[in-house]
Amino acid sequence: MGLREHFRGVAAGALLAALGALPVAAAPLTLWIQPNGGFGFDAASTTAALGAGVALLPDSSFLTNPGSGPPHVTITTPSPISGTSRQNATFANPSTGTSTWTVTAQDRAYNDLWIVIQGHDPNDAYASYYDQNHKIGLVIDPANPNWAVVHPSGSPAVTYLAYFVGDLAQGASSSVPISYAVAKALKLVQGSPRTYWFPQYRASFLELTVVPEPVELSLLVLGGTLLAIRKRRTER
Repeated sequence: MGLREHFRGVAAGALLAALGALPVAAAPLTLWIQPNGGFGFDAASTTAALGAGVALLPDSSFLTNPGSGPPHVTITTPSPISGTSRQNATFANPSTGTSTWTVTAQDRAYNDLWIVIQGHDPNDAYASYYDQNHKIGLVIDPANPNWAVVHPSGSPAVTYLAYFVGDLAQGASSSVPISYAVAKALKLVQGSPRTYWFPQYRASFLELTVVPEPVELSLLVLGGTLLAIRKRRTER
């Protein structure tokens, strides 16, 4: 075997090994909020998310808007929205709806911005209705690398859901797709047979640069190796 064929075989083997370590596509899963109505998502939900390949961010301190004065980052959550309400909804067969949240940088530009969904907003106009059974969740695609989970600094037992927005210039907006799951009938908007008042969530935000996963690093190293081999071959 010649030197060229040897390098080609090594590179191909490394690429196959790296690709074999990549996560496979997973079915959508639902993260349910804490059953006691507190902030965070329950342990079973987050354990399932981690098992499906959702990233765990480093424990972090989150940024929130000031109590008075201009906001730093705003998150617009449309309500009411259309959806499917089930009278006998369960965790396995919940009521559902989809929406798009709009994230806007108000006071400055942000780099590597994440929004952090903490749980049901106690200021929700229909909090008493949705707090009765604590059956509120969000559906995510674990294969979507923008989703992650994160613990607040000093509170490892609490887990929040995070979505990566990326760099956002001052005044610019970004859209976040949201899929709701509610294991009970939805609060109907009067006069509209398919429009409902969905639960509202409390959210904060975070600037965090995440180091690539080991598989990603191996692919980067492999890419550098292939480039070096190709350069060596062209210089001959």
